[in-house]
Formats: sequence, structure tokens, C-alpha cells
Amino acid sequence: MKPHEKYVDQLNELNERIQSDFEYYRNINSQIDKRLNELGKRGNIEETADEMRMLLEDRARVKDISLKLLPLRDFFRNNYEEVGDRLARLAEFDRK
Repeated sequence: MKPHEKYVDQLNELNERIQSDFEYYRNINSQIDKRLNELGKRGNIEETADEMRMLLEDRARVKDISLKLLPLRDFFRNNYEEVGDRLARLAEFDRK
């Protein structure tokens, strides 16, 4: 394996991990929002206040993690295809 191919493999692995983590936290945030909506529709705030407070704290933590992952996810999403195209062209002209 050529040195630049090792870097590409590491970038691909990192991209997969970032995408996976971002999707995981996005799903958790969605579940929290659904539960908050369910509790809000019950109308009895006193009965659901403790659970809602805990859910809001969890949502803030999850949002913070997601916001930190977002620029990394966007980096791979927006610019990474061009890297693959360039590497494919490089392989065509590679003299080994």
C-alpha cells in the first residue's frame, strides 16, 4: 500500500466514525423531542416537570455534541467527493 493510500484509508475511517456518531446523536435528539411533545400534550405540568427537566438537560448535552460534530461532518460531506475524484485521476497516471 502506498503512503497516500494509508492516509485515504484513515480519512475514510474517520469519515465513517463522524457520520455514525452524528447520526446517533441526531436520533437521540429526535427521540427526546418526541417524548417532550408527548409530555407537553398531557397538560399536567406538575406531574411531568421532573422528566421534562431531565429531558431538556439531556437534549442540551446532545445538541452540544452534535454542534461540535457538524463542521466535521460538513467537511466530509461537502468537499470529500472531490478528493475521491482527484485520487481516481491520479491512479490513471500513476507510474508506480
